[in-house]
Amino acid sequence: MSKNGTTDTTNHVVDFNEVRAQKMEDKRRAAERIFFKQLMGVYTVVGDHQMAPIELLEVSDTGLSFQVPYNPKESWLDSTTELPLRLYFSQDTYIPVHLKVQNSRQSIQDGVRYVRYGCSVDREVSSYAAFQQFVAFLRAYSEHAHRDKGDVTV
Repeated sequence: MSKNGTTDTTNHVVDFNEVRAQKMEDKRRAAERIFFKQLMGVYTVVGDHQMAPIELLEVSDTGLSFQVPYNPKESWLDSTTELPLRLYFSQDTYIPVHLKVQNSRQSIQDGVRYVRYGCSVDREVSSYAAFQQFVAFLRAYSEHAHRDKGDVTV
């Protein structure tokens, strides 16, 4: 309302660059989730010889986030702040990544309770260069990927 009691109808300026950047960010996240869920296997090593699957949510050069279903009987992550991670690109090959857990929070998604973790990536590990290239590939992939709608046009 303005000072004289009338409704203020001031037009808002829309920054198209900001809108485009937000749409690209949304597209990137959607493309990453598809890539993580359908093409990759992501696991952490628990104890001495056990592997546990995790759901990767986001990656960047400096860190990543993932989630696991909440299970009060399995608190394997509560006892450690450092995790070895395996990014599987085939049945028998993976890139090892070493993580340090920075934060965690509980969430509910589609009626399922999860614990989400935010982690930093150890840059001193020899596989870090491969991890960086993977992150760069994901950025390029998300910008240029198209959904297959069954058409055959180029």
